[in-house]
Amino acid sequence: MKRQKLFLVTVPRYSIFAIIIFLALAMIFYQGGTMNDPTAIGYSFTHNFFSDLGIFSLNNIASVLLFASALTVCGLTFNAYFYYFIKLFPEKNINGIIARLGSVSGMFGGFCFMAVGFTPSNYILDPHIFFANWAFRSFLITSILLSIALYRDNRFSRYYVVGYTIFSILILVYVLILEFAPNPGISDFSLMFNVISQKIIVLVFIFSILLQSFGNSKLVAEKTT
Repeated sequence: MKRQKLFLVTVPRYSIFAIIIFLALAMIFYQGGTMNDPTAIGYSFTHNFFSDLGIFSLNNIASVLLFASALTVCGLTFNAYFYYFIKLFPEKNINGIIARLGSVSGMFGGFCFMAVGFTPSNYILDPHIFFANWAFRSFLITSILLSIALYRDNRFSRYYVVGYTIFSILILVYVLILEFAPNPGISDFSLMFNVISQKIIVLVFIFSILLQSFGNSKLVAEKTT
């Protein structure tokens, strides 16, 4: 039970803080350049993707290492989280199966986030795009399945279920943007649209993790009493 509380409540909260620090430092050390303007100085919150921080060059080593560290923390946290989340559904019924499938998909998404940090887009673009896209696709599957599992489980607050459902809808919107949005390289507006959309979905992930940690905190506390 102590491990469940650690990885379902405590670690996610501290990981958010660590990830934000790593990314903020990576932005500070970023040498510059956007998809449409390689001469741009520094990191632009509206014109640079997060993945730009991982562009490998001798002048950008600090940013690359910090970006990879952020995504490693992110991936490991998600994998540990979903490993212990599965244990909240020990029953071998349909709801347990749905929760397990959703958790396994989340663990794969966590692996994909880690892989993004080690596949710099300026050297191995195709694997980078594959892992980036499947990180979000995996969490779309996870959020849908877990929304169903939580709805069917009376232990979880309805507010928790509503939060997961909203999370599912927002990830779906972002996955559709990944598939159908205009190429960011064709215009400054297209670049800004894609970059800002990415920033928004990352904020959604942060709030979702916080929401889940509070919901899990209540559930774990009830199991210990």
